[in-house]
Amino acid sequence: MRLKRKKSSDSAGQEKAPKKKQKGLEVAKVEVSDNTVKFFVAKGLGKKQWIVVKEIPVLDIEHIEKLENELTVTWKGTADAFFTKEKTDLFGKLVDQVNTILEDQRKTSENNEKVSLRKSELLGAINASVGIIDSSFDVLIGLQEKRINWQRLEGCYNGFKENLSFTAQTMPPLNLDFSKISSAIKSQIPKEASNEAFSILEAVYGYFNGLNLDEDLKEDHPNFHDVKAVILAYFMLNDVFLGKVVGDKENSEEVSQLEGVLQNLAGETNFKVNIDDLKGNIDKMGLDIDKEKVIERSRKIFKEQLKQHLKPNDEFLTTTHCSPKNEAITEPVAPPTDVAQPAPEASLPPGSSPEVQA
Repeated sequence: MRLKRKKSSDSAGQEKAPKKKQKGLEVAKVEVSDNTVKFFVAKGLGKKQWIVVKEIPVLDIEHIEKLENELTVTWKGTADAFFTKEKTDLFGKLVDQVNTILEDQRKTSENNEKVSLRKSELLGAINASVGIIDSSFDVLIGLQEKRINWQRLEGCYNGFKENLSFTAQTMPPLNLDFSKISSAIKSQIPKEASNEAFSILEAVYGYFNGLNLDEDLKEDHPNFHDVKAVILAYFMLNDVFLGKVVGDKENSEEVSQLEGVLQNLAGETNFKVNIDDLKGNIDKMGLDIDKEKVIERSRKIFKEQLKQHLKPNDEFLTTTHCSPKNEAITEPVAPPTDVAQPAPEASLPPGSSPEVQA
């Protein structure tokens, strides 16, 4: 009898145990539209009217979790709770939708960061290189003078430290050593100065030409393809100047090649240099006009478009020319045998003038 009474008493206690009280806002419908989670309740006659009782922007959600018929959404540091009495898995699909949107957003954000970083590093590489290209060609052109102004050539590299070290996360590094060319110019050795100028130009051209197009972000601009084409055109422009000074008979062909490269650039990108204006300046090189001003003007035409298209740091794209310590001091040119010839394996752009003649 006592055993029966105990069982009866336990059974009564279980029946009296309160049901679990569900926390949060009761909802009967959820949906995601315009990247916003909307929670509804049914009201009105026959409960046929859906009323939005809560809206949460998906991109503000930090965590979303479902447990049976309960849902917890953490957003902006606050956790909101919901529950439903519907028999269907109301929250399961919602959790999947939200997590998919958040994952897509994360990937998009990472890609945008990579694109922004790549663009910044590309511009950094251009900023680091354009002035160096100018100075190196200025040295080669200066070595063609009947009387070499060594003080002026020394001024070509006054703005650079002994070494350039450009490092990046999405691009290979670029390292250049200016100590040898500075030493050659200070020692007034034409052949050595010429060789070192060519070596620097080869290194810069090889760096951009070696950028792997398989790793390019083709849908974004500027990209590797754009920058390689721009640098090639700038090398060709400066090489035309050098050819004019040297007296290259095939210089007109090089000008035509440059024109073709610039036309291709204009067709593929927004990089549109005024070719007629540029050619007009190049033609002045054969006249009795200060060639330094002609070169400066031509480079300026190119760089103005470079600023508009790539928007690099203006500080690095101002027209570069050598700043002599004393223009009046000149030295006689060394015999032609002292003037450098480039190595056979030189890999300057097509049409480059391989010889530096006194």
